[in-house]
Amino acid sequence: MVGFGMMGNYGYGMMGSGGMFFGLLFWIIIIVLAYFLIKSLIEQNKTRSGEGKSALDIAKERYAKGEITKEEFEEIKGRLI
Repeated sequence: MVGFGMMGNYGYGMMGSGGMFFGLLFWIIIIVLAYFLIKSLIEQNKTRSGEGKSALDIAKERYAKGEITKEEFEEIKGRLI
């Protein structure tokens, strides 16, 4: 005979064994979303800090913007190459 407190679901709570499945699924989704959020934030930080650009690329950008003269660009280029 099953006790009144268990209501015939053998201790799995009100949702039965499906509740355990959906609980686990919920936490897996949360962990995966957190992973991709952190990964995208790290990638954004890398592009903002200028990683991935060589010193010559930065010098070319500065020359194109008019921040340095042609002579300064050639001097920087000569040092780098």
